[in-house]
Amino acid sequence: MDASFREMAWQSVDRIFADLHLAPGTPFPVAVMFRVRGEESLAAVRADLERAGLEVASVDKRRWPFGRRWEVFAKSSPQPIARTELERWLEGLEATVSKHDAVVAGWVPVLPAA
Repeated sequence: MDASFREMAWQSVDRIFADLHLAPGTPFPVAVMFRVRGEESLAAVRADLERAGLEVASVDKRRWPFGRRWEVFAKSSPQPIARTELERWLEGLEATVSKHDAVVAGWVPVLPAA
């Protein structure tokens, strides 16, 4: 995931946690989006995500300017929403799926409706 996007995501999370008066490190499930280059890699990515404890919610084909990509959306069990721990966890997921030509494209904590 791009460093500038990660920083924007953390700024948003920090602002939301402050607005809701939540302490950093409060555990919430995390929704993660992965981009997979080839359809032939989808089964392996899905299997790796399930082994990592994520529940795959959907798989969608998207058109990009230079071809197509698959987007896989998954949800984790509650993770502490603290920068160091979550970054380490996301980097582990990135390493797991990168061998299948896939990347972590985004994430967001799943907060209960206010």
